[in-house]
Amino acid sequence: MAKEIDADYNQQFLLPPSLEDWVSPDHPARFIRMFVDSLDMRELCFKERESEEGRPNYSNSLLLKIWLYGYYFKHKSSRELEQACRKEMPLIWLSGMNYPDHNTLWRFFRANRLSIKNVFKQTVHLALKNEMVGLALQAVDGTKVLADGSKRRSFHKGDIKKLLSSLDEMVDDRLCEIEEQEERESQFPDFLLPEDLQDKKKLQALIDDGLKDFSDEEKQKLQRSLKSHLADLESEGTNHLNVTDPESRMMIANGKKEFGYNAQGVVDSKDQVIVGAKVSQEGIDHHHLTDMIDEARENTGKEIEETVADAGYFSGEELQKSEDKGHSVMVNVMPVVGKHPCDKSGVFSKDKFKYDKNNDEYICPLGKVLVYQRTAKKRGRYRVRIYRCRSFQDCPHRDECSRDKGGRAIERSPYEGAIKKQIQKQKQPGNKELLSKRKMIVEPVFGWIKHNLGFRRWSYRGLVSVNAQWNLVCTTINLKKLYKKWQEGNLSIG
Repeated sequence: MAKEIDADYNQQFLLPPSLEDWVSPDHPARFIRMFVDSLDMRELCFKERESEEGRPNYSNSLLLKIWLYGYYFKHKSSRELEQACRKEMPLIWLSGMNYPDHNTLWRFFRANRLSIKNVFKQTVHLALKNEMVGLALQAVDGTKVLADGSKRRSFHKGDIKKLLSSLDEMVDDRLCEIEEQEERESQFPDFLLPEDLQDKKKLQALIDDGLKDFSDEEKQKLQRSLKSHLADLESEGTNHLNVTDPESRMMIANGKKEFGYNAQGVVDSKDQVIVGAKVSQEGIDHHHLTDMIDEARENTGKEIEETVADAGYFSGEELQKSEDKGHSVMVNVMPVVGKHPCDKSGVFSKDKFKYDKNNDEYICPLGKVLVYQRTAKKRGRYRVRIYRCRSFQDCPHRDECSRDKGGRAIERSPYEGAIKKQIQKQKQPGNKELLSKRKMIVEPVFGWIKHNLGFRRWSYRGLVSVNAQWNLVCTTINLKKLYKKWQEGNLSIG
């Protein structure tokens, strides 16, 4: 039997080993180095240390290489990166055997949160240069990512108002008691406690009774704190606020309500390169379509031929804005609202009502007239005109048309024209098939981010920080796409 191979701990090198031999020629660390070395850090607005005192600082390019390597290999925290700099041979090679601590890495991230977006833009430019962005079709979508904070560390407007109400009563009652007590005991020395606090049993009962375990001073302090939190909620226009990350918002994530942020992305169809990235505090996508197309156009410097999005982006206001800016878009049209459950045939759906522009009225499928009634504000953003049926009581089909006791009402927004154009556009040959490609373009990218990179929760707090982290994540995805091209020998960096 041949001798088994075992570790020889007495082995010595005739010549010192070279790190170059311990990192394969096609390792991603080499590509990251080439990419960062091609960047002008000053032009990308990375901050440089101005003081000449103390130990020399690590260069911005070195720290950026470490961060990009970290996200490439799923090290998202500065502490993990600090350890990896000493344990992972490719990173030891990439850092030139430098070992910045986690504070240094964190300060670099914090100081350059806005500049990281410029690095993302550089990946888009590199992809454009190497013909990896087709500029023919792109898809917009958003994904919810949980905030770095516990749901338990949050408060809700209704709960605060209820607690504040009961606390106000308790504080007011207690102040009255103290005033009466002071009047009765004015002849006694000032240092005596109120009578109910001199009895230990009564004092214990007071402590055990819910909010009464707070002193009067603490109750007033709590009262001021609750009023401050309530004012924060009112100013932010939200019903929920997280104490750990006040800028996060309650939204539907993973099928339940959680505090988080809405990460938006625009993906080109050719090689699934991300060309637009942004984070929003809004849980819905209605108002992001035009902004995200503008974001992609800014990053690429060119107009995309067609942009597709799901029904979450359907908004007459956004369709009109996109049209005004010259963007060509297709959005899944949301089902027409106002249809009664009994109307299974759809005879009385909104699209069956015809608008008479000359008389400013709607005509229902049975020929009855809906006249203008009033103007109302929609979603706090724009005004709609409301038309209501005036012969609703005598209509034999009223139960099939509407549940409204006042008669069937139709809303007309100032963006009806844009919506109709969108519906007609999707009826043109080939457009439905083009719209159906949305899932294949953008959803695999979000799947890669959440499942392969394991990115399901933000590591930082505040909109500026999470936006920087999202740009780091999207930069990583683009680098992975570019790396494959470089590995094949088909990528030009210089």
